[in-house]
Amino acid sequence: MRPKDRFLSALKRQPVDRVPLFDFLFQRPLFTELIGRTPNAYNARDAVDLTVAMGLDGVWIPYGCYSGWSARKISERVYKDEWGTTFQQDEAAWPIDAPIAFPLKTREDLCHYTPPDPMAEGRLNEINTAVEMNKALGEKAVAVVGGVNGPLTVTWFLIGYEAICLSLYDDPEFLQELVELAVDFDVKAIDRMAAAGVDAMILADDYGASAQGLLRPEHFKAIYKPGLKKIIDCIKANNLPVFLHCCGRVYDYLDDLVEIGIEAYHPVQRTAGMDLATVKHKYGDRICLVGNIDSSRTLPFGTPEQIEAEVREALRIAAPGYGYILSADHSLHDGIPVKNILHMFDVARKYGAYSHQGEAA
Repeated sequence: MRPKDRFLSALKRQPVDRVPLFDFLFQRPLFTELIGRTPNAYNARDAVDLTVAMGLDGVWIPYGCYSGWSARKISERVYKDEWGTTFQQDEAAWPIDAPIAFPLKTREDLCHYTPPDPMAEGRLNEINTAVEMNKALGEKAVAVVGGVNGPLTVTWFLIGYEAICLSLYDDPEFLQELVELAVDFDVKAIDRMAAAGVDAMILADDYGASAQGLLRPEHFKAIYKPGLKKIIDCIKANNLPVFLHCCGRVYDYLDDLVEIGIEAYHPVQRTAGMDLATVKHKYGDRICLVGNIDSSRTLPFGTPEQIEAEVREALRIAAPGYGYILSADHSLHDGIPVKNILHMFDVARKYGAYSHQGEAA
C-alpha cells in the first residue's frame, strides 16, 4: 500500500497491510541526522522530507501565518504572536513555545480586540508546499494532515488557564464568546485547507493534565463541546477524517468526543494513565487509536529491549481489528535519542504486519 492509503484506511478502521507509523512533532536532531538540515521553524519542506526519510505514513502541517508575518520581539527569547499572546522561547519545547502573558483580561478587552484574519494571504503557503511535494512522490506519497487549534487552546492562549477557571464561574458567557471566535477562525481555515488538497485534519485541543482532566465534565459539555462539534461538523462536511490530538488523562471526555464525531484519537497518553487496552475495548470499534509509546520514560531512557517490548505490547493490544496507528504518546521531543526513535519505528515495521485475519503478526 502507499503510505497515504495505509494511513487513511487506518483512520477509517479499514484493512491495511501493516500498522501505519506517524508522529505529531519532530525534534531538530532528527532533521539534522536524517535529511541534513536543521530548521529554525517547523516547515512543510523539511517535515515532508523527514517523514519520507523515516518511512512514516502521514505528516502534520498546521495552518500558517499570513505572508510577511514575523514575531514581535520583546527580548531575546520573548515575543508576541499574531494573536497577541506572549511566548518565551525554550530550546527543549521547540517548535511550540510556552505562553507567559495573554492579550485579554476581561470581556471589555474582547470588545476592542481584533483577531487574526483566517483569510489573509499566505496562510496556505506551507499547506500548498506539502501538497505539491506529495504529488511528486508518487507511490511514496504520504497523508498530508492539516491542523488547527481547538477552542480550549485558543481560549487558553487568549486569557490563560487561571482566567478560564475563574470565568467558568464568574462569566461563562465570556468563554462562550471566545469559543465562537475560535470556531469562526477554524471553519474558514478548514475550508481553505480542504480546497487546497489536504487528506485529513488534526484538531489539537488538550483537555487533560497528567493526573486528571482540566475541566469538570459539566463545564466541558456546556462551554467547549458545542464549539468542538461545529468544528468537527465542518471537517466532515469537507469529507476529511477528523483526527483529534488531545493530551492528558481524558477519560471524562471520551464519550462526548466520540459522540460528536471524532474518528481518531491521539496520543492515548500512557504517562497520563491512559490505558490502551481499556480505550481499545471501549472505543476501538468506533475510532482509530494513535500513539501510546511512552515518550517521557521508555523512549528517552529505555533500552532497545524495553522499547521493543512496549511497541510489541501496543501492537498486540491495539492492532487487532485494524484502527491503530503507532506513534509516541506525545511527540518526538528533544531529549529522546535519535537511535531510540528509529528503533521504535523499526520494531513496529517488523511486527506490525497483518495476517489475513486482521491480527498484527
